[in-house]
Amino acid sequence: MKYRLSGARIWDGSTSEASDEALDLFIDGGEIASIHSSPGGEEALTLRLPPGAVAIPGLIDAHVHLDLDPHLMAPDDQFKPSRSDRDLRMIARAGAMVRAGITTARDLGAGEWRELVLRDAIARGDLPGPRVVCAGQPLTVEQGHCHFWGGVATDAEDQVRVVRRQLEHGVDWIKVMATGGYFTKGSGVDRAQFSADELRGVVGLAREAGLSVAAHCHGKVGIRNAAQAGVRTIEHCSFASGQGYGADYDPAVVEAIRAGGAWVSPTVNANWLRRMEKDGAPTDFFRNMRSVLGGLREAGIPLLASTDAGIPGVYHHRLAAGLAAFAKYADFSPVEVLRTATRDSALGLGLEAVCGRIAPGLSADVVVLAGDPLQDLAHLENPLLVLAAGRVAHRDDSVPAPARAA
Repeated sequence: MKYRLSGARIWDGSTSEASDEALDLFIDGGEIASIHSSPGGEEALTLRLPPGAVAIPGLIDAHVHLDLDPHLMAPDDQFKPSRSDRDLRMIARAGAMVRAGITTARDLGAGEWRELVLRDAIARGDLPGPRVVCAGQPLTVEQGHCHFWGGVATDAEDQVRVVRRQLEHGVDWIKVMATGGYFTKGSGVDRAQFSADELRGVVGLAREAGLSVAAHCHGKVGIRNAAQAGVRTIEHCSFASGQGYGADYDPAVVEAIRAGGAWVSPTVNANWLRRMEKDGAPTDFFRNMRSVLGGLREAGIPLLASTDAGIPGVYHHRLAAGLAAFAKYADFSPVEVLRTATRDSALGLGLEAVCGRIAPGLSADVVVLAGDPLQDLAHLENPLLVLAAGRVAHRDDSVPAPARAA
């Protein structure tokens, strides 16, 4: 299908502001064909956008769990619905994500590889949803974080078997639980589950298959181990201890991250907005996490937009609100936080040749908003139009149905 988006200013994901004038964006075969101000495109279906509209690249959430239902509070509750019911809920979540402007997502763990089936159905065009890259079963230890997903390894041979099992199922990433986590009671968020040498082995296995490793890390020992092992992304990176998030911040560990070249995916979600103040004063959580994110930024460590969608109370379609929180905690300007969800996330996930910018040759992942999000992030909440790989995933009533040019 060929489309011409007419009447929107364009922010391409790299520049500091949207174009001064409305431009025509031409889409052909699911890719961006060209950007220019001349009318042209007689064969294209034209989507005429309302005055003031701004088009931006499709958003990227670098950490989700499509097979987790955020309405369910306990891990055991996730397995109570039938598998077919869980599949239908997962399909619905993917549809809600793409309608909200999320056109790419990295799924970082589940137990039955059903999210890979969904990934392939979306890629074929059978179902609406974001482009998905998947990690399958995360490598963990006995009674470790998310052990119930089946990625438990008790020794080095087991670790190899778990990783190879994911490769056999066709994953795009390898995920390892370098520390315990809040979602698994008793696993100990500040407890390292693997040594740096063990993690190096996982990184090596993944590299042989052409894949990268994402490491779940809360406590500083696990963060340091992951950084020294050469993982591609460190998830959460919260420097958590028994006293909470950010309570064990260590600049020396931040330097290890910088030296190792890892990206950090801090999973800032919409619920963090409610944790900023109490009784009119900043909370310890807000102060601590501002220090963590500020230290990472000062060290020049690149950050990815991510939410951990699927854990209790964190909804898959609410990345926009997560970005508003991210801007406050990391002291980002709107354009800085938008880059973490577009160009930078594509680069961090190895998808820069596919998506993340509005540029000829890249996937036609485009979100059209009523106003300029580089001035006000609130515009992200209600997209007028969403195109995912050139397909119309959402169209507001204010955007007329596409029509042939006269």
